This record gives sequence, C-alpha cells and structure tokens, in this order.
Amino acid sequence: MLMGWELALGLVAMFFGAIVLGTISFGLGTVAMPFLLLILLPQDAVVIVTAMIILTTGLTVVQTWRHLRLGETWPFVIAGLPPVPVGVFLLHEFNPAALRVIIAVVVLTVGVMSLFSIRLPGARRPWMAPVIGSATTFMVTTFAVGAPLAALYSIEQDWSRDTIRATLALYFLLAAILAMALFGITGLVNIAVAQNIGLLAVAVLAGSGVAAVIARRISLQVFRYVVVAVTVLGSISLLVREAMLAV
Repeated sequence: MLMGWELALGLVAMFFGAIVLGTISFGLGTVAMPFLLLILLPQDAVVIVTAMIILTTGLTVVQTWRHLRLGETWPFVIAGLPPVPVGVFLLHEFNPAALRVIIAVVVLTVGVMSLFSIRLPGARRPWMAPVIGSATTFMVTTFAVGAPLAALYSIEQDWSRDTIRATLALYFLLAAILAMALFGITGLVNIAVAQNIGLLAVAVLAGSGVAAVIARRISLQVFRYVVVAVTVLGSISLLVREAMLAV
C-alpha cells in the first residue's frame, strides 16, 4: 500500500488526471501514468487507472446519457470491447521496465499530437470507427494511455461537446468494466492494489469536482498547453529514470 511521499505523489497525479478528464473528457491515464510509474509496478498502475476510469466515466454517463446518439456511434463503442482480453494478456507478459518505456513513448507521442493539433486522416470514413475503437482500448488496457486517439476521432465527427463527452464516457466505461473483470480473474487485483484504489479514489473525486469549476473558467487552448507540458515532462522524467537504472 502506498505511504508517505509515494502516496502524496499518487494523490497529486490522480487529482490532476481527474481534473483533465473532467474538463476535456479524456486524459486521466495520459497525465497520471508517468508519475504513477515512478512509485508503482506498471501492471498495478494500469489496474488502478482502469478502476478510476470506471468511477469518473460512470459519473459522466449518468450526467450526459441524454446526449448519446447510439444509432451512429455504436460501431465505435462496440469495437472497443474485443481488444480488451488481448490487452489484459499482454499486460501479464510485458517486462515491467520495457512496459514503462513503452508507456512513456506513447504518452510523448500523444502529447506531440495534441500540441500541434494533428488531425486524424480519414476519420469520417465508416471503417475508421471500428479501427479507432479497437486501437484505443487496446492501448488503454495495456498501457492505460491512448484515449486522445479516440478523442481526435470524436472531434472529427463534428458531434456536439455533450455528445462527445457522453460517447467517450460510455465507450471507456464499458471497456474498463470488462478489463477490471479480467484483471480480477487473472489475479492482477490483489489486496494492496485494492487498498491503493480506495486511497486514490478520494483524489479522483476531488479532481472531478474542481474540473466542473475549471471547465467554465479556463480557455481550453491554455488548458491543453498545460496538460501537454505536464505529460511531456512526466514522460521525460520516467525515460530518464529508466535510462539511469539501465546504466
């Protein structure tokens, strides 16, 4: 169970991750994972972030379900489920050090995409819904990052902000519930992980409350730059740490 400065770092990481998710509807893992990996094994960090995704997206679905347009979004939502068992299997197989490096590289890539507002080519083609739906949950289940890929796809559809929030929340909620069930079956949810989930949930709930206030006051462009800066710095610190351990 996390204690001392490790618990403090975990609470801060989850607090800011929840603020990001509550404000722009994705990004908890992108912000929190580089810092959680400094204090937790990658497998434990992924499980904890997944549990927090259930908590936050569940609240969002309750608030926004009236804005769901399942008639046109179901191929994207359903496509997120089949890759989850594959991601859980790979999470068991990855070497922890290699997994930390892969996660850091993925987060850096996502940060660069967000910084330069890179558009997703072909996003409106019908076949892109299952492709993006599958790729995103594969990355989220295995690395706990990758949600911005789904967000980029949603933005390209010209859905309203509420529809984007509702669709992404339902998409991640269903995939996270399946992932947590498989984590439990395969033994990744132990007593220490469950205790850490309980401790860090407090920070996530607090961050969600702050997000409701920030979303009404801050420019989304300014907030995006802050998020990118935090995720990039966190990823670089993780890569430096792994390089030093390898020497």
